Amino acid sequence: MRIQCPFLEVVLTSLLLPWCTTVTRGQQPSQQDPPTLSPPLHAALYPEVMCVHCVVPSWDHSYLLHVEIDRGPAVVTMYDKTGKKVVEGRMWPADAAKVSVRSAGATQAGGIVAVGGGIMTDGSTQRFIAKTDVTGRTVQSIRTESFSACQVCEATDGTVWALGYGFDSADLQDTDKNVLRHYSFDKGLLGSFVSLDSISKSRDAILQISAPGKSFLRCSKDRVSVLFWPSAQYIQADGSTEKFTRWQVVAPGAVGEKATGFAVTQEGKIFVSLTDFSEADKTRTNGLYELQATPGPSVAILVPVRGAHMSYEPNGIAPDGAFFRLWGADGNELVVQRQGDGWGLSWARVSASSTTPD
Repeated sequence: MRIQCPFLEVVLTSLLLPWCTTVTRGQQPSQQDPPTLSPPLHAALYPEVMCVHCVVPSWDHSYLLHVEIDRGPAVVTMYDKTGKKVVEGRMWPADAAKVSVRSAGATQAGGIVAVGGGIMTDGSTQRFIAKTDVTGRTVQSIRTESFSACQVCEATDGTVWALGYGFDSADLQDTDKNVLRHYSFDKGLLGSFVSLDSISKSRDAILQISAPGKSFLRCSKDRVSVLFWPSAQYIQADGSTEKFTRWQVVAPGAVGEKATGFAVTQEGKIFVSLTDFSEADKTRTNGLYELQATPGPSVAILVPVRGAHMSYEPNGIAPDGAFFRLWGADGNELVVQRQGDGWGLSWARVSASSTTPD
């Protein structure tokens, strides 16, 4: 997937959600304290990786990561919040002969963790998770066997969580139907969770895992968060107990058809950026929402963040400061893209939000 313009959001393929149009009494957010996006607190340029025809990078923890498929299928570069390249890693398991990286994240120590596949020295085809140190040298790796990981993140305890799907290499039929796995580089597979059937029973259900923008995985302080956008499900796991809680996401009205970003802050607030295109008036609408998932009910609501909504003609020029997309979280700040950021990103806070999950 490639970005076409520095100030336009990346258009991600997704399915239209059958949104609920009402919210149960008692679940409406406080109208006195709407969440509000602050003006930019900081900005940084990334011209090397955010440009026309560049492969779209990703944000994890405090870093922007770029899979360098044009330079080498196993190379991942990582940039800090000032725009400086800090790590260039060649994700290469010790017994690999040829490697291709699918996606990558940042480790707690400032290295890279990535998922991919390759041909081993014995001629077999394997899928793997690999980890580098802060110099970019691969220091640990683990084979995931029949599990094809699409996204990965490192938890605070050093273990990793991967979102993907399982198949049998002989007939390409699904074997393990669970899509979320927990790994330790020392102990191997720790657990397998969340069945594919519980997300979707359609024939193309795997696309909800493998297609960009349809699912999101984030590791934050003591928790793992997964958003399945086409099925409007938010799932959260306690990182230490592996206890899961699931919410159905509803909205008090029509919201964006496609998800373009997902973030969980250090203090546990959850945000989603959405985009929608109106055939009627040929306008595109971008918006930022706080996902409020309370501990009791199994329903989570999307609350619009004030100052982060804009409708415009796709071929027109949006005003300076117009919100386009959420990239991720950096501590308790959100990393976003707005008109005027050029080949860069800006940092902001959301204030006066309501209840977040325990």
